[in-house]
Amino acid sequence: MKRHKNIAIYAIFTAVCIWMVGCGGCNPEPVPSDMSPTEGKETGGTTVRITGENFDMKNGVTVTFGGKEGQNATVPSKTEVTVVTPAGEAGQSVDVVITNKGKPDVPVTLSQKFTYTDATPPTVKSTDPADGTVFSEYEDSLNVRDSLTVTFSEPINANSVSIEVAVAKTEDAMSEPAEATLIGTVSGSGDSVTFTSDMPMRCGRMYTVTVSGATDMAGNALATAHSFSFSVTSPEPVYKYYVREEDIQEENGEAALKRIASRPEIFDNPEKWTRLVAANQDDYIFDRTKLSVGQLLLIPRGPAWGDK
Repeated sequence: MKRHKNIAIYAIFTAVCIWMVGCGGCNPEPVPSDMSPTEGKETGGTTVRITGENFDMKNGVTVTFGGKEGQNATVPSKTEVTVVTPAGEAGQSVDVVITNKGKPDVPVTLSQKFTYTDATPPTVKSTDPADGTVFSEYEDSLNVRDSLTVTFSEPINANSVSIEVAVAKTEDAMSEPAEATLIGTVSGSGDSVTFTSDMPMRCGRMYTVTVSGATDMAGNALATAHSFSFSVTSPEPVYKYYVREEDIQEENGEAALKRIASRPEIFDNPEKWTRLVAANQDDYIFDRTKLSVGQLLLIPRGPAWGDK
């Protein structure tokens, strides 16, 4: 009889061991049902609430986002977990996996994914002209260029970009700018914008460009204004000049002479047009009311003309 009793005890003990080694008495797998919010900044730091069942209050849980462990995971109840997201890649939607730390530690993937949103402001990647560029070669001293381009680190809203261009004389220039700033329009698409000036940029000037207000497609704004400068050297003064088509194509006569006199290689001053008339009026082909392309004009200089 005693032998049968021992057998019964051994059987019960064996069953208990099997139950302990197996699933009996261990933590059930977590059963997540919902997550909020489902998106947050790529820099991380978003607090996410996961609801469901069987969350391990005693041992805690781990939550990963795309394989990266979240921070400060807490289990206030068996039906709720809060966790702070790690950093991720903007535009990427990643799996969210929750695991009870108690045995068995079975990972469970949520049905919802977490999407990282763009939180990085754009930066200026490059400019054309580049900062510090000095132009010394050009075909037309009064029309070196009429545009400049700014390229950003990502696509931006062109309508959000403000570009201001300040104008100053270079050391070798003979005159001050007529206007302190350039007026123009900003246009573009993708990651680049172009500023097109209403008036051409000319030699003997330094142009300082300030870019501000640019926002990317997620609404992140340029953190600080970006500035760069470029300049155009003045040409050597000339003593003779051949009339160009661009000198007379808009208007001939006095207007053309003023345009020629304003050239940096001539006088850099449109009001000195009368000097051209005085120096060339004895030429039998000179007609102050009608210049022609290729016509030679003498450029008078020196103390006799009031030059220092």
